[in-house]
Amino acid sequence: MAYKSRLPRHFYSSENLRLFYLKDAKSQLQISTPKKLFKTAVSRNKIKRIVKEVFRTGNLEPVNGGFLVLVYESFLDLSFKEASFEIVKAVKSHQY
Repeated sequence: MAYKSRLPRHFYSSENLRLFYLKDAKSQLQISTPKKLFKTAVSRNKIKRIVKEVFRTGNLEPVNGGFLVLVYESFLDLSFKEASFEIVKAVKSHQY
């Protein structure tokens, strides 16, 4: 029996985050902030606000489908400008 992966192959990966493109997504943006890495709800919500703001200001909504953003611990060390640059560069490089 072959193992079937739940997520498609990521199109961008760094030490701060990993991005996936989902063809059949119900929402345009999904953000995963693991409770194991970010203990407080304040930090998880802060990350989600930053990522949402970057997508909003950069007009990064996909034509169809959606994005899944997996965030790692080192993301909190980035300033808003650095996080914005990294996310915009990753999404613009993806041809969907």
